[in-house]
Amino acid sequence: MKKVLIVGAGYAGSVCARELADAGWSVELLDRRTHIAGNMYDELDEKGVLVHRYGPHISVMNSDRVFDFLSRFTEWLPYHHHVQAEINGVNVPLPINFNSIDLLFEPKEAIALKTELETLYGFGANVPILQLRESSSQKVRAFAEFVFEHVFLHYTVKMWGITPEEIDPAVTARIPIRLSYDDRHFLHKYQVMPKEGFTALFRRMLDHPAIVLHLETDSRDVLRFDSASKTVFYRGKEWDGLLIYTGALDELFGYCFGELPYRSLRFEFEHHAARTIQDATVLNWPDSRPATRRTEMTRLTQQRMTEPMTTTIVEYPGAYDRASSDYSEPYYPILAPKCQQLYLRYRTYFEAFPRCKLVGRLAEYRYYNMEATILAAFGLVDSI
Repeated sequence: MKKVLIVGAGYAGSVCARELADAGWSVELLDRRTHIAGNMYDELDEKGVLVHRYGPHISVMNSDRVFDFLSRFTEWLPYHHHVQAEINGVNVPLPINFNSIDLLFEPKEAIALKTELETLYGFGANVPILQLRESSSQKVRAFAEFVFEHVFLHYTVKMWGITPEEIDPAVTARIPIRLSYDDRHFLHKYQVMPKEGFTALFRRMLDHPAIVLHLETDSRDVLRFDSASKTVFYRGKEWDGLLIYTGALDELFGYCFGELPYRSLRFEFEHHAARTIQDATVLNWPDSRPATRRTEMTRLTQQRMTEPMTTTIVEYPGAYDRASSDYSEPYYPILAPKCQQLYLRYRTYFEAFPRCKLVGRLAEYRYYNMEATILAAFGLVDSI
């Protein structure tokens, strides 16, 4: 029987584990945490509210393959994500759309602006802010500057810890201006939440006789890489199977080439004796306050509490620091050229070892959402 050792029980590692187990492989899956599901982990808090311990997560997909695969392990609840941003004391839908314009501008000005946008780009278009900033229309350019200042600028600066001049255009292009009255944050084919939560989904995914799970197991304690012989040792013995690694490469090799930078997050969980405290699941604060957003968990999971109660998560971004008590989890790779160069040194070193594969956000040092992570795992398994 072919065997594989997988490090990391988040989406990347767990999907690979299940796919290879279904294909007849013997799988050992390691994770240094006390639980499965990686950053998708959820559990009931002391008030009985299902919370996402590492920040809010949502299931939006366009891929039939991803949806069908996950549907083997969960029932779904239909869910359309709604986000608002507080701008000049008014909560408006995000992405900015025609409803947002109606709330932010006087009626006459709003009508003129919507007419201009629709004439230039067509009703229903999703237009990147950068394109609007370069419009031939002075009215549209002024609107674009307003949106850039009040929606993107401060939020991006505090999220990524950079100056406005350093902002990558690709960052602001991720959320377009929507020329319609559609308040949904996402337009994906599938917009759902797992009925019993993400941890239950992962538990079923990993429930396979060919998968052996080792929690509270740090890969650095059980793996050794002999660079001279290009041999991997697992628990003191030469490993002659496949190795799939989903964690941070600089950590795996003791930061021998230097540390890779990340942005991290600190979460504040707050309890409220109320059915709901805000009008949308997420309220963004694209201003100078240190927090970026607040997520209301019972709205996200659609949990029905017997008593008025909800839990919110407030997010505070900061620089990743493995010695910090608040920012010791790496969440977002810094996609600067010098960071990519350092990452490539680690990747080249790792891939010199035969039968060693990388997949996932940390291992590939890139931003992946849920669907992209699963598709990357499928791609790796297909190649194997």
